Amino acid sequence: MEKYTLITGASSGMGECCAQALSSTRRLILSGRNLEKLEETLQKCEHPDRHILWLCDFARQRDEVYDSLSRVLHDNEAFVDEYVHFAGLTQILPLKNFTIPYVDRIFNVNFFSIIEILRVLLKKINGSGLKNVVLISALFSQRGDKGNSIYAASKGAINSLVYSLSQELAPKVRINAIMPGAVMTPMAEKVSPEHIEKLQSETPLGLGYPQDVINYVEFLLSDKSRWITGQTVFVDGGRSTK
Repeated sequence: MEKYTLITGASSGMGECCAQALSSTRRLILSGRNLEKLEETLQKCEHPDRHILWLCDFARQRDEVYDSLSRVLHDNEAFVDEYVHFAGLTQILPLKNFTIPYVDRIFNVNFFSIIEILRVLLKKINGSGLKNVVLISALFSQRGDKGNSIYAASKGAINSLVYSLSQELAPKVRINAIMPGAVMTPMAEKVSPEHIEKLQSETPLGLGYPQDVINYVEFLLSDKSRWITGQTVFVDGGRSTK
């Protein structure tokens, strides 16, 4: 069996950037809900022939995540030793305007999919191979933001999961979370220029870019961080200090 690094949300933004950065040194399982975009990411990777695509819509297929990933591992005779969760979804609304479907989709992508994936990766089908997990939380999980209450709550759940699983899975598996601030991804570029300007003014080091986060992902996946687990770390250009 070959070992792989699983990257969710690999079809765009930070996930795509991470896939490209890791593709020269690792075999990857690239996960997303849009096959065309996943294939575009694959072609930007080095050694595209040795990577695997896993098509799954976490927002609408929560009940299928476990079986779907299990099939991918079985059919490809693969096991995952590293897992990075970039898949994320938000809906900026006042709480009074949220409906159950909105809340379910956000939590399915941002949190519940992580549970289902870890259930697979910690079982025999994965050959007891999991060693390292990096989850992408958010600045708003510890700092308030108007209209982002449900998104912030889903990311806060990630932080709590990291704290507990760092004890439950040690010493075999390390698990940490990164809390990015304002990063210029395709999702962020959809907001108004006025909001971008506001974020810029609130961030001492200015807006970040995907590679700024990927640099820290690579550190957490490396042996240089072998004594780090259970941490939730701001990578936000200093915005959390305000």
